[in-house]
Amino acid sequence: MFYVSVAINLPVKSLFKQFTYKVTDDLPFLDVGWRVVVPFGGQLVEGFIVDKTTDKPEPKVEAKLKNVTAALGDRPWFDAEMLATAKWIGNYYMCSLAESMRLFVPGKTSIKRQAIKDHNGKLLYYEYAERLKEKTVIAYKINDAGCDALENNILGNRAKAQIAALEYLVKAEELLSVQELSEAGISNATMRTLQSKGFVETGLKRILRNSYNRVQQPAEVLQLTDEQKQAVELINKAVEQQNPRTFLLQGITGSGKTEVYLRAAANAVEQGKQVLMLVPEIALTAQLVKRFQAWFGNNIAVAHSKLSQNERGDVWYRMRTGDAQVLIGVRSAVFAPFENLGLVIIDEEHESSYKQEERPNYHARDVALQRCKNTGSPLVLGSATPDLCTYYAALSGKYTHLHLTHRPNGSQLPKVDIVDMRKELQEKNYGVLSRKLQQALVQTAAEGEQAIVLLNRRGHSTFVMCRDCGESIVCPHCAVALVYHKKEERLFCHYCGNTATIPTECPKCHSRRIKYFGTGTEKAEAQLAELPEVRVLRMDQDSTAAKFAHEEILRRFAAGERNVLIGTQMVAKGHDIPNVTLVGVLSADSSLNLPDYRATERTFSLLTQAAGRAGRGDRPGHVIFQTYDADNNIIQLAAKQDYDTFARSELMAREDFFYPPFSQMLKLTIWDKDEAAALALAQKIVFFLQLKQQEGLLEDTMVAGPFPALVAKVRDMFRYNILMKAKNMDPVKELLLASEFKEQPNLYFDVDPASVI
Repeated sequence: MFYVSVAINLPVKSLFKQFTYKVTDDLPFLDVGWRVVVPFGGQLVEGFIVDKTTDKPEPKVEAKLKNVTAALGDRPWFDAEMLATAKWIGNYYMCSLAESMRLFVPGKTSIKRQAIKDHNGKLLYYEYAERLKEKTVIAYKINDAGCDALENNILGNRAKAQIAALEYLVKAEELLSVQELSEAGISNATMRTLQSKGFVETGLKRILRNSYNRVQQPAEVLQLTDEQKQAVELINKAVEQQNPRTFLLQGITGSGKTEVYLRAAANAVEQGKQVLMLVPEIALTAQLVKRFQAWFGNNIAVAHSKLSQNERGDVWYRMRTGDAQVLIGVRSAVFAPFENLGLVIIDEEHESSYKQEERPNYHARDVALQRCKNTGSPLVLGSATPDLCTYYAALSGKYTHLHLTHRPNGSQLPKVDIVDMRKELQEKNYGVLSRKLQQALVQTAAEGEQAIVLLNRRGHSTFVMCRDCGESIVCPHCAVALVYHKKEERLFCHYCGNTATIPTECPKCHSRRIKYFGTGTEKAEAQLAELPEVRVLRMDQDSTAAKFAHEEILRRFAAGERNVLIGTQMVAKGHDIPNVTLVGVLSADSSLNLPDYRATERTFSLLTQAAGRAGRGDRPGHVIFQTYDADNNIIQLAAKQDYDTFARSELMAREDFFYPPFSQMLKLTIWDKDEAAALALAQKIVFFLQLKQQEGLLEDTMVAGPFPALVAKVRDMFRYNILMKAKNMDPVKELLLASEFKEQPNLYFDVDPASVI
């Protein structure tokens, strides 16, 4: 008998500590890293073994210990590297070890109980297993009798098909499914005959679900530029030396960053290593998968939120067994198990979608950095508009800075025009499209070319208002206006999903003068469709709910079925379609004035990335920014794609106001159905922090708040924020985790917040 420390896998914030259990002689194989079933709080739950000892506790303590009920799976789930990374996540992001370990497990966190009964239906016992289901099929293998029959020619010369089947089976090292045998020209009838004669045996063989198992196009081998060659050589050297070096690959849009990724990944695979490639959006996976499949065939796996739980489980299995060498995925793919990780690449590393909005609020880039340190793998961060913290780390020498300053095909950056929408209003153009953009779209369509239009608001009208009293129709559960969706003829809340019928009168003054204001992608799509020769596709959250909707929309657009693609920010990232010569950005200044220190950075990145979709082929590109703030310096710099000037200016401002990378930040958010209670708790926490400052413990820490969140109520919960800045946030974390607030159920810690609002 021995004893194990178990982290309980329950979605309960207060379970910071681990619990000790006894392991009886019927489970001698259990060790650190195993998933197990344990009794807890009157029920059986899943847990993770994080420590093991043979040291016997005191008799009184041991008498109270319960036994581990069962093991989940047939091998440990966590290896030493995964467990070390989980512990780092728990410490850094101020969450429990169980919460951080849960991130590494695909699918639901609950376990499945199955009753085992005898032939009379009497319950014998319960069997516990994970909910993830393996897909199996009937498969065949040759037995000793079959080998003997083959060796001694028992079947004779007439049974040629049976002999051929046995000869094929004897060479196989594993069970072969009916499909595999069929592909080898062996019929199912032949196998049934051999089974009836006792020459083969059947068993169950696991089949791995793979939605991306397709016939791929042959790889196009492009000539690398000198800048690309240098980047590839440095990355390859780090892979070969197992040097956990971090590279910033900064390249203008269309400069061939993907080609560098491919060559570096190919080298890592040749070295017997596995590669993790992270992308910010599902919409980007389709094009990347095709490029990588052309190089690596079906030796790749893909992970994103549209996969089923069981598909994700199969992807995890492929990586941990070495069945696949390259994993392409979104944020959560950073937690995949690897047999031999050798290289991590994060494309568009500046994207805020790499930051988890829910607890634990991890950032995939930082988790990847930690996994690279633990495995000796280099990390490549790629972007045309790097995150300013990443850029500063490269400038200061912490990261190796690689530059791609030219497009490989010799094409130039697109020409950018800025249209002042105030003048459009003065000249009686009240539509969402400027005259210049309308003309450019019509001309582009007439010349057989394509355009992308970006509007970062979905729906038809952004709010509905009474023209008599000015009352907006708001969500009853959230402090936001409901958005009108014309297709469904309903109002939607984009925060909680609540829907409402379109009012015939104002709920406040009962006026019937209801008007729709603002423009979303749905309304813009309708206006675009009115232009001559224009055929429109829309890509936003509403049009991409289906599993492969992103891929299908992009396939149709790339094939030329439609010549204009309109959508939210997902249309502005990563797409490389040579026939796109025009990009229009509607409301280019819409995010500039948000009360957030990263508002300018996000705006610059989005505009630059959107502009970069134009002119990637052999024809020049044209970009039109529509704005009500045409003289704004950020928009002017984005038009020039002058990232370095923008970054230097923004870093100076960040330093003056003590924002990252010159400080670390921690945001505390209090949620409560009672607004007064939320405010009271927030004030209590601020008082606690101020008291510690008076005691000289947090002298270098700035505390701001409490203040309501930008959206003060979501899903009937009021939200208050407290913001802290310090050179080193560790003392603040230690104090809070040692305080009464540590296990407060409605208090959430957000380390390195992507937004302060």
